[in-house]
Amino acid sequence: MKKATFSDREKAVDILCQAFINVLIPNSINFVVKKSGNRYKRLKALMEFQFDLSMLDGNIFLSDDNKGCILYLDRNEFSFKKLLLEGRLLIACIGLDNMFKVLRREKLLKNFHPKEKFIHLWLMAVIPNEQGNGIGKKLLKESLKMYKDELIYIETTTPENRAFYTQNGFEIFHETFELDYPLYFLKYV
Repeated sequence: MKKATFSDREKAVDILCQAFINVLIPNSINFVVKKSGNRYKRLKALMEFQFDLSMLDGNIFLSDDNKGCILYLDRNEFSFKKLLLEGRLLIACIGLDNMFKVLRREKLLKNFHPKEKFIHLWLMAVIPNEQGNGIGKKLLKESLKMYKDELIYIETTTPENRAFYTQNGFEIFHETFELDYPLYFLKYV
């Protein structure tokens, strides 16, 4: 595992796009990505945002073979750069007509964030033809060592992801079906 730098942006965004481009079920990503227009272009804008924000407010780790990546947020401070990134995301991915729906979703998520200081495991991906080969598990285990003794939090939407995280030491502390897809809230201590 290696810590990503800004020079790894294209590589990480490509991994994220490959992992999610054909996932068309109701989930957090599809909830945010505007339905009309070029799906790949909108998805890429979301993944670029998530990479850039993780570089600003957290860490990104790549697997040694560059087939997986994991994004963490470990601080949440106001900055004009962050505001600019969010504005670009609104235009390139979410769309003005989708904005209020996404803001309601964000409010719902924040209601279930831990009250104490936590690290947000924001997103994890392995390229599709390598999924199930242990790359994600290894990347998760190695990256969690970087946050030893910290509360790690994640929300996920699929039963498969829920099972993956519970098999790797996370526990579910809440679940909700308030959106058009399930949300599972998990923590790792």
